Amino acid sequence: MRPLLRRTSVAMKITPTPNATRDLRFAEGVISKLSLFAEIPPSHVTTLTRHCWILPAKRAQTVAPCGERLPGVFALAYGSVKLALRNGDHEERVLRLVPAGQTFGEAAALLGRPARYEARALVDSKLIVIPPAAIYALIDRDSRFARNVVRRLAERTFELLAEIESATMRRGSQRLASYLDSLADPAKPGPCAVRLPVSKTLVAARLGVKKETLSRLLRDFAQDGVISVSRREIAILDRARLAEVARGNDSDAGAGNGDDGEAADAMRDVD
Repeated sequence: MRPLLRRTSVAMKITPTPNATRDLRFAEGVISKLSLFAEIPPSHVTTLTRHCWILPAKRAQTVAPCGERLPGVFALAYGSVKLALRNGDHEERVLRLVPAGQTFGEAAALLGRPARYEARALVDSKLIVIPPAAIYALIDRDSRFARNVVRRLAERTFELLAEIESATMRRGSQRLASYLDSLADPAKPGPCAVRLPVSKTLVAARLGVKKETLSRLLRDFAQDGVISVSRREIAILDRARLAEVARGNDSDAGAGNGDDGEAADAMRDVD
């Protein structure tokens, strides 16, 4: 059996782990819980896992540099990873904040093309790298997995279209309302408490606004009785109105003090 391998950065030489069996079981447990591998026989997951390796990443470490080919699809075992675009002035636009239990890099890895974004760990993290050859081998072997891959790529396309719509067609207040609503449990309607998973600076970059704009919008929402704010803790007091703001049907909540112009300026600054 080929031992599971670990490497501490994408560019470093691969070396066997001290305890390959333990790492194999860990990686297999992570991969088996991914939606990409839903309903896939355990034996197929085990075979694929033997070709994977573990990639530990320290806080602020670059996992995948922009412009370089990815060694495979990344599955995040624990931690958090930021996917972002950067320009020559070091301004960035956050595309996605990847939590544990999700994957990224599917398109670039499967096409063998350079990544169009930078992936950087926000906290100490551990990832599983799934090489493209192993994925293609499983696609040939299991039609259910092939459908899962097609579905995942289609979902990513819709997510990208939603991102473009949000960045170009929505005001800052709408983007923030939609983001806060996405943090709430859809199965539990009514008032609830949520916590921002990352700093307000990162949330602002994710929404394409300045941090000052985000703080003002949060204050506006609080003054309108939609939410209350305590650091990163957000109490959603009026879920229905928050949803209306996200859809653009509430012209009052969060729209004071020039939301349209300031958010548009912030979009140009971040982009």
